[in-house]
Amino acid sequence: MSVPVSASASEDVTEGASGTGPLADYRAQVRTEGGPDEWYDASHRLRPEQHPITSAVDQLGLPGLLAARGEARRLVEDDGIRYGPGAMDDDADPGRSWVIDPLPVVIGSQEWAGLESALRQRALLLQLLHDDLYGARRLLSDRVLPADVVLGHPGFIRGADGIAHQRLVLTATDLARDADGAWAVLADKTAAPAGAGYAMANRRVTSRVLGPVHRRASLARLRGFFDTMARALGAVAGSDVDTPRVVLLSPGTGAETAFDQGFLATLLGFPLVEGDDLSVRDGRVWIRSTGRSEPVDVVLRRLDAEFCDPLELRADSQLGLPGLVESARRGTVHLANPLGSGVLENPGLTPYLPALSRRLLGEDLALPSATTWWCGEPAELSHVLAHLDTLVVKPISRGAVVAARFGWDLSSAERDDLRREISARPWAWVGQEPIAMSTAPVVTPTGLTPGRFVLRTFGVAHADEHHVMPGGLGRVNTSAASLLVSNASGALAKDVWVLTDEPSGLRGWASRDPATQPALVRLQRRAAVAPRVADNLFWVGRYAERAEGIARLLRVADDLAEDHAQRPDTPGAATMAVMVAAGARLTGLAPQPGMSPSDHIRAMVGTPQQVGTLAHTGHRIVAAAENVRDQLSQDIWHVLSRLARTLATPAPTDVPLRQQLDVVLESLLAVAGVVHESMVRDQTWGFLDGGVRVERAQHTVALLRATLAVERAPITDGQVTESVLEACESILTHRRRTASGEGPAWPIHSATSLLLVDPGNPRSVAFQVARLGKALRLAADDDLVERAEALGASLADLDLVDVCAGDRAELRDVLATVETTLRAISADLTARHFSRKPTQRVLLGDWAGAGRP
Repeated sequence: MSVPVSASASEDVTEGASGTGPLADYRAQVRTEGGPDEWYDASHRLRPEQHPITSAVDQLGLPGLLAARGEARRLVEDDGIRYGPGAMDDDADPGRSWVIDPLPVVIGSQEWAGLESALRQRALLLQLLHDDLYGARRLLSDRVLPADVVLGHPGFIRGADGIAHQRLVLTATDLARDADGAWAVLADKTAAPAGAGYAMANRRVTSRVLGPVHRRASLARLRGFFDTMARALGAVAGSDVDTPRVVLLSPGTGAETAFDQGFLATLLGFPLVEGDDLSVRDGRVWIRSTGRSEPVDVVLRRLDAEFCDPLELRADSQLGLPGLVESARRGTVHLANPLGSGVLENPGLTPYLPALSRRLLGEDLALPSATTWWCGEPAELSHVLAHLDTLVVKPISRGAVVAARFGWDLSSAERDDLRREISARPWAWVGQEPIAMSTAPVVTPTGLTPGRFVLRTFGVAHADEHHVMPGGLGRVNTSAASLLVSNASGALAKDVWVLTDEPSGLRGWASRDPATQPALVRLQRRAAVAPRVADNLFWVGRYAERAEGIARLLRVADDLAEDHAQRPDTPGAATMAVMVAAGARLTGLAPQPGMSPSDHIRAMVGTPQQVGTLAHTGHRIVAAAENVRDQLSQDIWHVLSRLARTLATPAPTDVPLRQQLDVVLESLLAVAGVVHESMVRDQTWGFLDGGVRVERAQHTVALLRATLAVERAPITDGQVTESVLEACESILTHRRRTASGEGPAWPIHSATSLLLVDPGNPRSVAFQVARLGKALRLAADDDLVERAEALGASLADLDLVDVCAGDRAELRDVLATVETTLRAISADLTARHFSRKPTQRVLLGDWAGAGRP
């Protein structure tokens, strides 16, 4: 859904058709604020490239803009876009939704061409600087650079010194406009640049919210940049590697940019791995597959260098891979970006970049940085200390505990404290003149408000060229009075549109001709399935099926409670008690003293924080899915988001519980549909579907043990039987067969036939066991396949009349045996295929705990 905008909207609007409205109000604020703005030039005339957006603003008015903002937020929730950790731990801070302002920032083709050229030059300069610092170090020996500013920076990794083939594949640069409206550099990101996935997510949302405007505008597309990145990473392995294996190394779902990492892996088609998924053997890095292990040629790391290898870097790291540095040293694996590239993010290098450009490139630096003084030089130290009230003061290490400080915001006492800190360790600090920063409009309930805008651009080196994403990740704060613009401080995201003169906005698309792009073809190969991935896929299946089974059971119990809770000593009330008790047995949630059946059922729906509840199980589906985001269809996140919202809080007592349960079941059926229709039937499917089959079989067995395995009065027994069949979605088949004389005459025989041994009923235990065998065959475990087939054969041989005779003790024994067998198969599957590496234990030196926690 997109906010409707007429295709005939005028493109020469400057202040709104009537001189009033959001556009005119915003222009008045820009005039008052002064300084550069993304919509209006220094003469307060509308920039020509902004016409498509401002025309839409004029037509939408404030109600339409607020509707667009609401639509953007809904799409963000549906896509599961977050900044901060996901739902991996029940007690973890889940972070916050990624907030996208619906109005993009538009950059004209001419302006972008100049900026793109300057970014290419900067990337080349950074590469040459990196080569020297980890090579001959002539810049240090010739005193072009002070040794302290390099060797004193934690981003300089001595263990990476001399590693060959270290290409700076990825770069990112944070930009803002100066007082004259020209672009200037705030910071370079070269260690593990983040945000490219967020940039594409922004585009996906904005293109839907402003669909007509997006389709009419001639924009450079982003997809080609990711194709180029995939080829560039494959090429890092070298021409002698026919089928390069590239992985994206992540710290896990606890990372602030976990969504960005997972989405980037999806866009590139590379497996997302954690340190636990890898091992080093014979000097090579391998994916720890559930089948055969496969070598890794290139690691795209999103893990800070210090955590990458506990043997040679930070010894207390539980995130990295022991032996990774040695593998890189041997050249058996290539890292992108290389270890030690974080030294290039050092703002202490900034004052020296113009001279470095002239020395290394023979040309002036095209893209200036904020004027910077490194305090390691006595004269610069004196200047910074004397002008603290007008400067931005930063530690040179981004991992430092102390963040940037705006001198004008500090009290006299705070400035005195800062002077003492700088004087004690002058080499660790820089002072910078603030960059004015342009303003960009933010949609608020009162209209458009100017906020400070920062642009992060992304580049990738491939062959002899440096390719720049046409646009990037825009961020804007909500107050023009502040120069602090960061995700951590609550900045909003903005899509960045780059206009192009090329037809249909084809700029940014890479050629897909196999003759000219062979690396892209070579990268299309089935990925190994690491134990962590297999484990999470298995539990995505189990939790989804568990939630569906509980929801169906509670829905039946709730209907019975609505009808019979006020009529004790009736067969209906007895049936209700049996089904509520079955729910308690399956969830592990006994009633509190004095709790009514209806309240007990609501308690079993519960909240995500209460273990055993339906809501908690729903929470665990999302948590497991977040761990394997790169393995699942993007469509599943819309459904999971709806499920999470539905179960986030208990339903009000004045609203029928069935409404909530119906929405939950709709969402779970949609999850099953997306998974079933989108996953290739390979090993990943085997583990996920295996989880579904184990859980459904165990659920059905447990439900039968709690209900039909106990003999009751005939009327109650018949009602319990029908309730169980309804909870297992088999009641219609039972009634049809009974009416036609096709099935057994007695309800207990019909129910056990349908739910236990019928190979054609998708809800029967026999059906699950047969499908489990097929899933285990995909998982390449012949022993477990044989055990599943043996269990299926034993079910086929059952004589239900004998099994259900008397007090049904034999039925209880059969169900107990089936449950034990299923649990044993699940336990052995877990032990064989989901085993993790043992916790790394290393000796800690005095230095091991230094740096960022």
